[in-house]
Amino acid sequence: MTDRAAPFDIDAYIEALPRRVLSAPRPNAPTRYQVWNYPLLKDYHGFTGTERRRAGQLGHWLIAAGCLTLPERCEICASPGPIAQHGENYYDVPSDPALCRACHRAIHLRFWQWDAWRKIVDASAITGEEWFALTPRHSIDIAGHLRHRWGWRVADIERSPIMSLPDAIAVVLPDNMLALPRLSR
Repeated sequence: MTDRAAPFDIDAYIEALPRRVLSAPRPNAPTRYQVWNYPLLKDYHGFTGTERRRAGQLGHWLIAAGCLTLPERCEICASPGPIAQHGENYYDVPSDPALCRACHRAIHLRFWQWDAWRKIVDASAITGEEWFALTPRHSIDIAGHLRHRWGWRVADIERSPIMSLPDAIAVVLPDNMLALPRLSR
C-alpha cells in the first residue's frame, strides 16, 4: 500500500488519524475522572505511562459526559462492537481511533507479527492513505515530535494547543487528573 522505502512522514500520519467532533457535556456529567489502581502502561510512541493514563482519564470522561461518541463499528475492519479507543496521539484524544478487540490487539502486536498486521491492513484499506495503512512496523516518537514543536505545554491535554477543548467542556472538567510532574499548575 505505501512505499516502505520512503522516509516516514509523522505529520502526515498524525493528520490521517480520525477526528471526532466534541459536543457540550450533558448536565449530569461526571464530576471526577476515573481512577485506576492497576500499574501504569508502558511507554508507547514516546508517550509515558503517566501521559497514557491521563489521556485515558480524559477520554473516558468525555465519553461518560456525552461529549465524545464512538462509532458503532471498528475504524479498521468495520466489525461491530465492542469498540474502544486506541491511543495513537495521547495529546489529542478526539483523534483516537475506535477499534474492535482484534484490530486493537493486532496493532500492538505488529512489532512482532508484522505479516498478520499487514493482512488486516490489506483487507481493510481502500486508498492506502488511511492512518492504519500508514502505521509503520517500528515505533514512532509522536510525543517527542509534538513536544519538539509545541514544548511541554502540549502534554497538558486539558489545555493543549493542539486539542482545544470547547469552553462548555473546559469549564466543567474535573480536578483530579493524574499529575504530570513536568507540568506546573
